[in-house]
Amino acid sequence: MPTFPPSFLEEIRNRLPLSGIVGARVRIIRAGREFKACCPFHNEKTPSFYVNDAKQFFHCFGCGAHGDVIGFTMRFDRLSFPEAVESLAAQAGLQVPRDTPVAREKFDKEKQLYQLLDKATAFFEEHLFSPSGREALAYLRKRGLGDDAIRRFRLGYAPNDGQALLRKMTGEGYALDDLIAVGLAKKAEDRPDSYSFFRNRVMFPVGDSRGRTVAFGARILGDGEPKYLNSPDHALFHKGQLLYGLSRARTALTQGQPIIVVEGYMDVIALVEAGYSGAVAPLGTALTEEQIQILWKWLPPPDTRDASRDYSPILCFDGDTAGLRAATRAVERALPLLTSSQTLRIATMAGAKDPDELIRQSGKAAFDSLLKQALPMIDVLWNLALAGRQMRTPEERGAFKTALNGRVSQIKDEALRELYRNEFKKRIDDAFGWKPQNFTPRQGGNWKNAPPAPFLEARRSPQSGQRVMEKILLALLINHPDLFDEFGESFAGMEIRTPEFEALRQSVIDHLSQIHDTAPTADELRRALSENAAQRERESVFDYDRDVSVLDEILSPETYLHVQAARPEVALDEARKAWLAMWQTLEQGKIKADYAAARASYREQPTEENERRMKALQEQVTQFASGAE
Repeated sequence: MPTFPPSFLEEIRNRLPLSGIVGARVRIIRAGREFKACCPFHNEKTPSFYVNDAKQFFHCFGCGAHGDVIGFTMRFDRLSFPEAVESLAAQAGLQVPRDTPVAREKFDKEKQLYQLLDKATAFFEEHLFSPSGREALAYLRKRGLGDDAIRRFRLGYAPNDGQALLRKMTGEGYALDDLIAVGLAKKAEDRPDSYSFFRNRVMFPVGDSRGRTVAFGARILGDGEPKYLNSPDHALFHKGQLLYGLSRARTALTQGQPIIVVEGYMDVIALVEAGYSGAVAPLGTALTEEQIQILWKWLPPPDTRDASRDYSPILCFDGDTAGLRAATRAVERALPLLTSSQTLRIATMAGAKDPDELIRQSGKAAFDSLLKQALPMIDVLWNLALAGRQMRTPEERGAFKTALNGRVSQIKDEALRELYRNEFKKRIDDAFGWKPQNFTPRQGGNWKNAPPAPFLEARRSPQSGQRVMEKILLALLINHPDLFDEFGESFAGMEIRTPEFEALRQSVIDHLSQIHDTAPTADELRRALSENAAQRERESVFDYDRDVSVLDEILSPETYLHVQAARPEVALDEARKAWLAMWQTLEQGKIKADYAAARASYREQPTEENERRMKALQEQVTQFASGAE
């Protein structure tokens, strides 16, 4: 019987989530952090067969069947061990090697390197809580981390002594060449000795898909360059094929958590501490195609997904120019890989520099709101092509269409590419097809109330009523800042579907959530919002004219025609009543839309879970109706 290298079998287990292999053969449903099903190996009516992706095994509490992905394939498909391995290797895109003395030696060597890296992690942990790590520990605590979080993420400190780690590891029997091989030590160029690669830095251990330390990210204390230093690639670590937080995020989807890609180690830690266990980050590089594929690999098979839930990973990069460039590069790298079952969403930071700061300054509700506003790829491509264009001339419109078609052509999935083209054709026809005779003045309006440019009308939400309500709520808060004390939490959690309004909403939250002796006046808030837009223009993040025009649109006479109470001169109590009425209308519309979606999901998949969700939303719709009466 042929034998296989242990490292190869481990690679199969890592590449093929057990739930995907099981789910392709039997119907499985989520059960907390695991999946469950009726056991395929004995007759039963109540599920007692459980699949755990994190621990890579299945177990039946009825008949006792137990094993990994290879064992399941052998039993279900009635294959021998070699046949099961070859079948799974083909699915994983791996070439089947044969076990040799060289392969066995390689596996044993890798096992020793894993042990070395784990010992180094413990060394850095110990020094963080020693007198030499006092400054590093103070830095982490200043960033809002308690001792529990520090230990949970195994954070540490690399002492300034360039020989301390080498003495410790070689004293425990590890070879200096091995320390050099995994990037812990480096040979000196001007003398015959070696020294520690990391010195006087806060250490962030990087784990593989099973949580085993394979590398480190390190932040310098004080001044110096580079600010962050990462382990070089080596036998166990390739930075473009791994993500920080990978092992923890593998189980996030089974807990109902989204996968959120951020830029830095501290962003991941802050999000996990806030309850977002699916946070991950690239390792000092732009997001690669391999990393995007890793994100999609974790998703459950399409036919096992909850139809009411969006599983697509969310890219949430910093709001500065560099962050926006990183998001754009990630989108462009993802385009050729898109399919109907694997896509991305993009959440654009505004106001705060990064997710860590947003949560510390404005709380979890603000970040929840940001995630709700994450745009699907089709809207992201539209906005990228639109950026910086005023659409006032045929030439600008032609350039816009060319840019849009250029990105769509990168989608390799033929069916999806055609759907994108059809959707964009419809949007462009709607945008460029605006005619003066299509404008109907409302409540005494005149032609001066018409949209200032045809294209602005096209950028409105398909549900114009939704856009109007969003404008009114924003106007009420901007003209009556005192309302924020009572309605700030609702405002932060509000779902805004109009992309150009979201940045303004975030700016309003940022200004009104700051501690003041007295709340700012409406004039002060409006001035601050305009100055904020100008500052972002100087940082090349937004177009100043367009950003300010959004504020002008919201505070325009056309908005006040709908609700007089949104005007700045109206008494606060009247504005408060208008807010409550408008908020109730908006929430009622959202619940009705959710109920319609739940009904559709139940018709497609009449499961108990879908039925419970549909009935719960139906009760909320009924409550709203009775409250309105």
